[in-house]
Amino acid sequence: MCIKNWRRGVTLIELCFGLAIVAVIVGMAAPGFRASVRAAAVRSATFELLAGLQQTRGSAILESRPLDLCPSDATGNCLAAGVLTPYWRVSATDAGRALNPSHALPAGVVVRASRSPLRFWPDAQGASTGTLTICDQQGVAPPRAIVLSQTGRARLAAAAAAACS
Repeated sequence: MCIKNWRRGVTLIELCFGLAIVAVIVGMAAPGFRASVRAAAVRSATFELLAGLQQTRGSAILESRPLDLCPSDATGNCLAAGVLTPYWRVSATDAGRALNPSHALPAGVVVRASRSPLRFWPDAQGASTGTLTICDQQGVAPPRAIVLSQTGRARLAAAAAAACS
């Protein structure tokens, strides 16, 4: 009678080769995944700011008073045009007080305004034109822009990479 000593499983060498193959595949996919995550953060910040602009315009009409949207610091103080910041807020022009606390953008995403504040009149018009440029601080995702027209309407546009430096 012949007895076979048969063991099931994999050897340590086979396990190492399998892990090496998985590591190579993950290493090739990671840069693309990082770019996708950063692009999603910029896109999310863009839509958040666009919604904030539209809500500010609508509230100015409903409340029959001018309202401002401006880039701000963490404490809610409006910042000058051209400053990169991860915060924004809405305030009442006539009272000069913030209607709500500062909103924070996703981590690593900042906004720059060509004018600060962006004001909306009660008749739905914008006080002036302006552009909000949304930038990825890591430089992985391309920047996006929200352009505000004199009529108070906002539209999305592509932004030059130089706008974030």
